Amino acid sequence: MRIKNIYSIFFCLLIMTIFIYGVLSVAAQESKIIQTYGEAEVSAQPDLAKISLSIETRDQSAKVAVEKNAKLANTVFEALIDFGLTENEVKTSSYRLNSYREWQKEGSTAEKEVIYYLVVNEIVLSVSRLDEVGKLIDLAVQAGANNINYINFELMDPQELMLQALTMATRQAQQKAESIAQGAGVKISELFSIKEERTTYAPYRAQEAMLSRAMAGGPSPTPISPDEVIVRATVIAEFSF
Repeated sequence: MRIKNIYSIFFCLLIMTIFIYGVLSVAAQESKIIQTYGEAEVSAQPDLAKISLSIETRDQSAKVAVEKNAKLANTVFEALIDFGLTENEVKTSSYRLNSYREWQKEGSTAEKEVIYYLVVNEIVLSVSRLDEVGKLIDLAVQAGANNINYINFELMDPQELMLQALTMATRQAQQKAESIAQGAGVKISELFSIKEERTTYAPYRAQEAMLSRAMAGGPSPTPISPDEVIVRATVIAEFSF
């Protein structure tokens, strides 16, 4: 009976030893990790322009403000369509009717509260003919658009550039790991893990000065020159050795 108990204890100790050795081996293997951070940036010329214009009208009568806005908006739409844009390229993005109060002087000292109604009709143009952006803006402003919200230069399909940036970021992470391993006198055995941390795509947005010139108008078309758009990717990789 005593011998059987001794065998049971020995067997339990053996199992525990094997388990602990396995845990320590895994921990030791996991500790032999080189972690690196890879990043890449890819740029390209934009092939799509998005122009946000708005028609703003105000009046003490909501009905009059709406009617004024509708008339100007129709004029702007017709001018853009006559220029050659399609209905898919010219779309209403938002429409708002708000009221606000102003205190106006009545006579020398008295003030009177006046309620105004403001109508804002936003139109977004999506065009691939980038050389005509300046002409389109001038045309819209002359037709009645009185505010330029933004001009973005984008890519129709940024997916290919995103994948290219990820590939470059991954290669950089591997090169960093190999340099670290060489300096430490070890050799990388395999890729242990890798994950995409962030992939961003930033369209080029026209500067405020460019928008101001566009609103000012002039005898010649407003010059709008976009820079390249940027795609950035970052990865975190772990390599075992």
